[in-house]
Amino acid sequence: MRFLIVGAGGLGGYYGGMLVKGGADVAFLVRPRRQALLAARGLVINSADGDFLSPVKTLRAGEINGPYDVVLLACKAYDLDGAIAAIAPAMGPQSAVLPVLNGINHIAVLEEHFGAGRVLGGVSYVRAEVTQAGEILHHSIAGFGRTLFGELSGERSARSEEIRRAFAAGGVECTFSDDILAEMWAKFCGYAVVAAMAVLTRARAGEIAAAPAGAAFVAAVFEECARVTAAEGYRPPAALSETIRGIYATPGSIYAPSILADMESGGPTEGEHTIGDLVHRADRHALAVPILRAALCTLQICEVRRTARG
Repeated sequence: MRFLIVGAGGLGGYYGGMLVKGGADVAFLVRPRRQALLAARGLVINSADGDFLSPVKTLRAGEINGPYDVVLLACKAYDLDGAIAAIAPAMGPQSAVLPVLNGINHIAVLEEHFGAGRVLGGVSYVRAEVTQAGEILHHSIAGFGRTLFGELSGERSARSEEIRRAFAAGGVECTFSDDILAEMWAKFCGYAVVAAMAVLTRARAGEIAAAPAGAAFVAAVFEECARVTAAEGYRPPAALSETIRGIYATPGSIYAPSILADMESGGPTEGEHTIGDLVHRADRHALAVPILRAALCTLQICEVRRTARG
C-alpha cells in the first residue's frame, strides 16, 4: 500500500517512520522547513522501544501527482481545512483517509469533502513529540501507545486488514475496531477531561494529584464531559473513569495533554475543536457545563492575546 502522511510532527513522524520500518511505501506531505531538515538528516525517532533513522520521501503542497491508498491525517484539528485542500489530489476513487485527530467533528467534515466510503475512523493513544533538534521523541508509557482504527460502518474490509498488517510490520500496537465511533467518542471525552483540567490549572498530573481538592476536581470535570457524550448517545465506558482517576492519582507525574504545551509555547490550540465542540453540544442538550465553559473562556482569552501579539 502507498501511504501519504500529512505532516512529520510527533504523531505523523512516528507513524510514518514505523511504516517505513515495516517496508511500506511512504511519503510525507510537509512544509519547506521540515522538508529541508528531513533531506539533510533523515527521519530520526528516539524511543525506548528502539531508535530509528531513515531517509524518507517528502512532498510539498502542490507536488502530489496521483492517488495514494491511505492518507494518514495526523495534523492538529485547526489545520484540517488546509490539509483537506492539500490532500485532494491524493484521494482517488479507492483511497481512504485515516484521521487520528483529537475531537470528533472532523469525521463529518471529511465525509462531506470525500464521501463516507473514503473515510475511516481512528484513535491514537501514542505519545510522541518533535524535539528542538527536529527529532521524534516517542514516549513508552504504561497505558499509552495503542492505536485503533476501523471502517465507520463497522465492517471488516480488506483494506482495513492491509492497513493493520502494515502498521504491525513496523511494530505499531494497532487494533481494528468494529465500533470505531464509540472508541472515538470515548477518546474525545477523555481528552476533554484532561484538557479542561490542564487549561484551568496550568498544571501537570502530579501537581493536581498532590492538591487536596485534586481528586474531587477530576471527578467533577469527568462528570460534566460524560453527561454531554452520553446525551450524544455515547456513554463513556467505566474503565475510562478509572484510567483518568489513575493518571491524576500519582504525585510527581509529569503527564500533561498536548494543549498545555501549546498554551505554554504561545501557539494556537485545539480548544475550539475539542472543549468548544463539547460546550456547543451541551448547549444543544440544555446541559449545564460550568467547568468546561470556564476552560473554553480561558482558551479564548489566550487566543485573543495571541492574536494581539501578531
